[in-house]
Amino acid sequence: MRRPPVMHGHAGTDQGWAVISSMLAALALWGVIGWLLDQWWGTKFALPVGVIIGMALGIYAVVARVDHSQPGQTRPTDPDTGPPPARSRRETE
Repeated sequence: MRRPPVMHGHAGTDQGWAVISSMLAALALWGVIGWLLDQWWGTKFALPVGVIIGMALGIYAVVARVDHSQPGQTRPTDPDTGPPPARSRRETE
């Protein structure tokens, strides 16, 4: 039998900081990339596009991290999806 992970008093705080740092890092990285492209191309649209892309990728990173943080839990699946098992199909000749 597997033991549940031991949670210390700062587990929620650690997760919160991980979420905030992932989102801010993605925002800053893609914002800087957008700013650099604006400077190179002489435009003014790449910075806002970079910020939007950074926020979207930051949210994706957080969702992906939360999805994989609890390996013992599985998502509920719909039993009616997919083909029926081989034993329940009718054989035709």
